[in-house]
Amino acid sequence: MAVFHDARGYRISTDNALAAAEIFTALENFLHWRADLMPHVKAALAADPACGFAQALHGLLLYGTRNAAFRPMVVDSLKAANAARGAMSAREGRYVDALAAASAGRITEAVSVYEQILAADPTDLLAQRLAQFELFWLGEMAWSADISGRVAPAWNENIPGYSAHLGCRAFDLEETHQFGEAERIGRESVARDPAEVWGTHAVAHVLIMQGRHADGIAWLDGLKDNWAMANQMSLHLWWHRCLFHLERGETDAALAIYDAWVRNRDLPVLKGMPDLYIDMQNGASMLIRLELRGIDVGDRWDELAELTLKRLDDHSSPFTSAHYVAILAAAGHFAEAETAIASMTTFAHADDGTLGPVYLAAGIPAAKAALAHRKGDHEAVIRHLLPARRALWRMGGSHAQRDLFFILLVDSASKLDRRDILSIALADIAGAGFVDVPGRVAYRDAAAALA
Repeated sequence: MAVFHDARGYRISTDNALAAAEIFTALENFLHWRADLMPHVKAALAADPACGFAQALHGLLLYGTRNAAFRPMVVDSLKAANAARGAMSAREGRYVDALAAASAGRITEAVSVYEQILAADPTDLLAQRLAQFELFWLGEMAWSADISGRVAPAWNENIPGYSAHLGCRAFDLEETHQFGEAERIGRESVARDPAEVWGTHAVAHVLIMQGRHADGIAWLDGLKDNWAMANQMSLHLWWHRCLFHLERGETDAALAIYDAWVRNRDLPVLKGMPDLYIDMQNGASMLIRLELRGIDVGDRWDELAELTLKRLDDHSSPFTSAHYVAILAAAGHFAEAETAIASMTTFAHADDGTLGPVYLAAGIPAAKAALAHRKGDHEAVIRHLLPARRALWRMGGSHAQRDLFFILLVDSASKLDRRDILSIALADIAGAGFVDVPGRVAYRDAAAALA
């Protein structure tokens, strides 16, 4: 068995030089959020189907799309990776272990495997990125910050991928309210590599949390020309740009960006996979925010609903499932929204993995509240969200993303003149790290009512 090594010196076990080269390219593109990813993984598998690490990587990337339709391929990749264990290093074998745990729904177990990889090899950036990804979608960003903090001393500017590591660390710090250090490290990440979209993203989060909306627009505008090779993260950065414009009352700009970037189905990244979970979340949350500012969004819900109708029984992401229900309700598919909630409930009671309890504690209440809000049943919104609001973090997503459900709660409480609920909700929003809650467009009137 030949031995090849990636940019950070970690072994890839294959006899095929082409397979190794394709894996190296795929790894670097994944670590730097580039769209050109799966063709290289498939090329590696074509060159050496018995390469266990390539099979594990293929399975992990498919699993990471949070799409139940890919599950058969994930299972096939796991089977092939297990068959190749004898030729793999101990480190490579741990990625197979992580795939086995994650694909079985034991997500925290998969994270613990990544931690073991990093304990032995702290600059294994793939393990750091995958751990952060899983923990982000469980709301466990303090755990993620612990991981990036433990490996940080092993990194320096001479190690390939340093800018990507800094981007990961910056986002961990931002989500744990360490805004000053997050901004410093995020800006360093981008200074070292202007195309480092995760570092760009971390700084954008700092700026929205601190209410620095003009700074946010300038930050993203100055970097947008570096995103040509990026994957859907570039579209999410445009979503952040919309947030800054909304806070400034520039709804026309936000709607124009939505049409040109957030949900432009002619863009290559959306053509290839129009229903990737993050893009569906982006679309749904932005349309709701625009509507609550009095903007008629026309038929924009229809293309989201067309895709969502195919995902009623997909329970791979509680946060996304709540957005699916919001989409169905907004498009007038109330029966299908109820069907989706019933399917979520059945899954949650049967699941013995990580996500079942999350659906029960947060995903289902958020989904029910989204449907109730669309129906104008504001009492039900409060009934579902008020007792669940302190568990919403378990769905994952960022503070800025989960804020959507607090916006719905505050809107319903305002319509019912429930000042007691408003005081509770606004305090929670401030506790999430938003620096100027009374100054934010969604909460301005509620804060004034309490003054």
